[in-house]
Amino acid sequence: MNMTIFKNMKAIALGLFISSSLAVMTGCEDEVDKGNRFTFTGELIADHLQDNPEFSDFCFILDKAKIGKKSSSSILKTLSTYGSYTCFAPTNEAMRAYIEKLYNEYNESVEQNRLDPDHSIINTGVTSPILEEVSDSFATEIAKNHIIEMGYKTIDINEGAFPMVTMNRRFTTIIFQQNEDGSISPILNNEARIIRQDLEMENGYIQVVDAVLAPSSKMSNELLAAQPSFSTFSEALKATGLDEILTEYEIDPNYDNTVLGPPFQTQNNATPPVPEENHQRFTLLVESDDLLADPTKNSLGMSIKTLDDLVKFAEHWYGTEAQGEYDNPNNALYKFVAYHIIDRQLLYSSSTGPGGFLMEGYDHKEFKSEVNMPTAFDRYDYFETRLPYTMIKVTKPFTNTTPYTRYGAESSTSLGQEIVINYAQDNGTRCVVPGMEHHINVVVEPAGVSQRRPGLEEFNQNAQNGIIHTIDRILIYNEEEMSGNILNERMRWDIMSIFPELTNNGVRWQLQDQYTLTYIPNGFCKRFESLNNDTHVYYLRPHATGLGGYVNFQGDELLVIGKYDFQYRIPYVPEGNYELRFGFSMSDARGIVQMYFDGKICGIPVNLKNTSENMTFIGWFDEESMSEDEIKENDKAMRNRGFMKAPASYHVTNDGNSMRESDLALRKIVGTYRLSKGDHWLRMKEVTENSTGKLCEFNQDYIEIVPTNIITDQRKPEDIY
Repeated sequence: MNMTIFKNMKAIALGLFISSSLAVMTGCEDEVDKGNRFTFTGELIADHLQDNPEFSDFCFILDKAKIGKKSSSSILKTLSTYGSYTCFAPTNEAMRAYIEKLYNEYNESVEQNRLDPDHSIINTGVTSPILEEVSDSFATEIAKNHIIEMGYKTIDINEGAFPMVTMNRRFTTIIFQQNEDGSISPILNNEARIIRQDLEMENGYIQVVDAVLAPSSKMSNELLAAQPSFSTFSEALKATGLDEILTEYEIDPNYDNTVLGPPFQTQNNATPPVPEENHQRFTLLVESDDLLADPTKNSLGMSIKTLDDLVKFAEHWYGTEAQGEYDNPNNALYKFVAYHIIDRQLLYSSSTGPGGFLMEGYDHKEFKSEVNMPTAFDRYDYFETRLPYTMIKVTKPFTNTTPYTRYGAESSTSLGQEIVINYAQDNGTRCVVPGMEHHINVVVEPAGVSQRRPGLEEFNQNAQNGIIHTIDRILIYNEEEMSGNILNERMRWDIMSIFPELTNNGVRWQLQDQYTLTYIPNGFCKRFESLNNDTHVYYLRPHATGLGGYVNFQGDELLVIGKYDFQYRIPYVPEGNYELRFGFSMSDARGIVQMYFDGKICGIPVNLKNTSENMTFIGWFDEESMSEDEIKENDKAMRNRGFMKAPASYHVTNDGNSMRESDLALRKIVGTYRLSKGDHWLRMKEVTENSTGKLCEFNQDYIEIVPTNIITDQRKPEDIY
C-alpha cells in the first residue's frame, strides 16, 4: 500500500484533525509557567480522567504513583499542571483484567511452590486481587509506562514508535492495524488498542486504551528465546555464548543524572544537563524460522531447519576455522550470529525523536529534516556490529522505484520506501561475489509485517535493553562484497552517530525544549577520550540553519569548549587506502586545531575562524556566475590547499540552497591513510596562541572516509554531493 495513501487512510479512519502547536515540555515540576500552555481552552488531562468514572482505577494508580524518589508529588498532580503530555489511559475494565492476570500468575506459582518447593514463586508485583493493595512502587511503574512528557497525536506518528520515551524510559511501539470494517486502529506494544484517540486537553492528549501497557522486563536474549518462531537463531545465539552479551544493560549503577556540566560560556552561563540515563541497548536483526527454512531465500538452496543446517550454511560463507567451537570468535556460526547484533537500539521509525535507523520527520526548533535532507537523495548511515571490525550500511533508497512487496502483502510499493541493510551500488543492482545477490538489499520489516509470519502473531520486539527486528533475507558479511560494492563509496557519518551511547540514552536528536546543549561527561562514550581536564564536550541538538548561519549535516554537531585535547576512534571500514576528511562550520568563536592520526601529526594546524584572511587562504569561492569548467578548476585549487566545499546534497534553506553554497561550511582533508583492521584514532588539540582565558570552541559536524580509488577514478570523478 502506498504510504501516502496509508497516511490519508489513517487520517480518515481515525477522524483526526491537525493540532495547535505543542507546548514547551515542562518535565515534572509542580509549578509551571502557564504561558507555555496550548491556546486551546479546555480540560487538563487530570480533570478529564477524574471527571470520567471509567478511569477511576487508573486515577487511583496515578494518585498513588510518585514522580521520583526525591518528590512527594503524585503523577496525577503532574497531569493537573500546564505543560505537554501524552497519557495512555486504560479503562477500568483494562485495569482490573491486568491486576487479575498478575495476581493469578502469582497465586498459581505460590500454590505450585507449596506442592513443590523447587518451583519458584513468580514475583509479578501483585500479591492481592484488590487494586487498593497495590504497592506504591508498582503503582509508579504502571503509571510511568503510560505517560510521555510531550503531547502527540497518533496521526503524527509513523509506524514504529512514539518519538519520546515514557516516564519509565521505555519506547512505546505502534503499528496501524486494519479492522474488518475497513477502519484502522493504532496498536501499542502489540498489546493495547487505542479505542478513542487524540482527545485534546489543554496540556496534551489522552489516548484511551483497552489494555494496560506493560513493556517486557526481559533482556533481548530472553525475549528472543520466548518466541518459538525464532528457535533456530535463538539456539545459535545461545550456542555461541553471545546471548550473555545481550544481558548487558546497567553500565554504571551509580550514574547520577542530576549532576550538571560546567556553564556554557556563550549562553549567559547557562548550565546544560547531562544525559538522563546511562544504559547499554542493542538491536537484533533476526531471520524467522520460516525464512531460514525457505530454500529460495539463500545462496545454497538449503532448507535451514536445525542448528546443524545453520552451521553448514555459515561455514560456506565464513570458513571452517575453529570448527565445532561455537563460542570461538573465529568460528563460522559465531561470526554469523555476531553480525546480526548492532551496538545500539534502533527503532523502525522514531517519527520525530531519537532512536531511529535514520533521521526522518524531525520538525523542531526550526530544523526540518524533510526540508534539510531532501528525498532527491538517498538517506543512509552506518552502524558497527558485534562481529569485530565490521558494520552494516543502512539506507532508505528514495531514488529506487523498483517494486517491492512486503511479506504477506497483496500489493507492492517500492524499495525506496523501505529500510534496507547493505544496499548495493548502481541503484541496488550490482553484486561482485556470486551468491551474495541473495544476501544484499536486506529489508528490515516493520512489526506489523513481522506479525504476518507464522508463529509471530503475538510478536513482541521491545526488550528492556534493546529491540528485535525481523528481516526478509539472510544477512551475511562478506569482506569482498563490502569493500568492492556496498562500502566502495564516499562514506559519511554525522559525528554524533559514531557514539552509540548518545542514541542508546536519548541524547541524539532529543526534543527537550529547555536546552540546546547536553554536556557529555568524560568516559560516557567509550570511543571518545578527553586527554586533559579542560576539555568540555557538548552535544548540540538540531537547531535553526540557513545561509550565513551554522549549517549542519543532520542538524546536530559535536561542540568542544576550552583548551581542549581529545581523540575519538573512527568507524571500522574494510582494510584499504582511504582519504579522511572532517566537516565543520567556521566561527569567530573558534580557534586553531592541530590534528593527529594514530599519534602522528597531520600537517599544519587548521584555523577554524571565518576571518577574511583565513577565507583567502582556504580559497573558498562564490560559483554563482562561474562556468562549469571554472567551478571544477576552483574545486581543484581548494583541494590543493587541503579543503573542499560542503556537500550539495544537504539543503540549508527552504528555497533549496545547499551546504555547498555556504562559505561557513567546509571539509578539511586530514590525509590519506592505510586503514588496517583495528582501532584508529583521530586527535584534536587546541593550539591557538595566547588563548588562556578566552573562549575556544571546536566544532565537528561529520566525518568522511573515502576509498582512494574513488578519488583517483578519472572515468567517474567524485560528485559534489
